[in-house]
Amino acid sequence: MERGIGWAIIAAILWVAAGPTGGAAQVCGNGVIESPEECDDGGICVGSDNAGATCMTDAECPNGICRAFGGDGCAANCTTERDVRFDLVPGETTGSGLGSSLRAGTSGIVAEAAAVAGLGVAIPMQGTLTLTMGKPRDGIIPVVIKEEAVQVPPIEVSLLGFSGCGCVKGATAKTCGGTFFEPDGSLSTDCTADENACSGKKPCTSLHGPGNTLSGIIGCSGLEGADLEFVIDAGGESGEPLPPRVTLEGQGGAGAAQFLATIGLDIRINGGCTGSGPAYGPDGVFCTPDDQPDLSIVATNPAVSGTANARVVNLPDGAEFGPISGRGAPFSCDKLANGNPGGAHLVSAFAVPNLQPLGAVGVTINLVAQDLGGGATCAGDCGGDGEVTVDEIVRMVNIALGAAPVDQCRAGDGNGDGEITIDEIIAAVNKALAGC
Repeated sequence: MERGIGWAIIAAILWVAAGPTGGAAQVCGNGVIESPEECDDGGICVGSDNAGATCMTDAECPNGICRAFGGDGCAANCTTERDVRFDLVPGETTGSGLGSSLRAGTSGIVAEAAAVAGLGVAIPMQGTLTLTMGKPRDGIIPVVIKEEAVQVPPIEVSLLGFSGCGCVKGATAKTCGGTFFEPDGSLSTDCTADENACSGKKPCTSLHGPGNTLSGIIGCSGLEGADLEFVIDAGGESGEPLPPRVTLEGQGGAGAAQFLATIGLDIRINGGCTGSGPAYGPDGVFCTPDDQPDLSIVATNPAVSGTANARVVNLPDGAEFGPISGRGAPFSCDKLANGNPGGAHLVSAFAVPNLQPLGAVGVTINLVAQDLGGGATCAGDCGGDGEVTVDEIVRMVNIALGAAPVDQCRAGDGNGDGEITIDEIIAAVNKALAGC
């Protein structure tokens, strides 16, 4: 899935997951709650000549689609939403300075530069993200993160006598048409700071849905496009880089995730995370609303549960830099049913062709979820207490017969398709006999 094709497929997956069931004609986003929908508050035109307008059908969005978004209590697949804490495993580093690396299974940022080949800088992270999630339909869980739901403490950086402070935060984004890519594969114009940038183009509208900093999906039965490849052409002798090429590829297994995230970074270039002066504001603490940062960066890039690679090609000397790589890990949909994202590892990668004085630089971002406990670890353990009881098997039978909702035992729905089958009941019986 190259460039914009990946996000078109996300929209298609969500449409299918919300679409007809049992011969009925449900359409998520038409403003009408039709079984098995739990909610439906309409959609927003994207990629359209009237992008940003509210809509009920694709016909209302010339040259685009009517897409449902989450974050307002009703998910993109027309199921009711809930919040799940994604507490980061605090970052740990090995080594120091230009020889530091991020310890496996912890959260942080790793930067490598062409000018110091073989060496990198690891910056540990901690904090909490809050996932606002729908329920599985056809094995797909839609996810958003709201702008205010990214809570990362200030990050102190000390390197070669330099001291600085960085603030990672959520950020909303707008583009012309509300898409990440144009149909021809080029990047959609960012209009977050200036809606006039869309003059003569499609209207400026939200990329993730109003107030959201991330949008995407988790595939409980697997997912196409769980690996990321980011390649940027440095422009050769001209030194004028081309827009990056982004490819989403590979087949992810159960729990694979594919997200599009917009992240902001405020930087204090020369000074710690506390001090005095305009950069710190009256409270003397950086990363608060009264600050005047030396540099503010906002960027949008995919984050995946598979492998993320970043490369720079066609450098002025004809060389290539990279790949800079990171490896993620999928969610457990059984654990997610009990509000536990533990074990998931989201990774993103990007590259900058010429960051002076370092030259080409590649960066990976690793977000690893703590295990919060209470997550079901075996089929049929509805209560997440580590065992399967007769009452829980009876509950699964009632769900299979349609006498109870699947929410009463998400741990029994092994493939996350919103139903409980005979095979899943048998698996639970085996766990009851043999133990979890």
